[in-house]
Amino acid sequence: MTATPAGDTLRPTPPPGGSPSQIIRWVALAIVAWGIFHAIGAWRFNHNPLRAVVVLVCVGMFLGFWMTMLAVRKRRLKQEGTPR
Repeated sequence: MTATPAGDTLRPTPPPGGSPSQIIRWVALAIVAWGIFHAIGAWRFNHNPLRAVVVLVCVGMFLGFWMTMLAVRKRRLKQEGTPR
């Protein structure tokens, strides 16, 4: 956050290293990689493919819920007229 010249209000500044959508994309890819890593570990435990499927479904449901909530937030902010 940076102060405006008047010093009475604060406005958000973009994060260093990219836009918020790029950062979210990288975090989502990291979560997918994390899920694949754990799915492989779950499968190697006793070579039951159902274990890997359960892990991947949980990761997919989490990402789906998260992306849905981000889309709802973006639409709500757009309707309110807040520039983001």
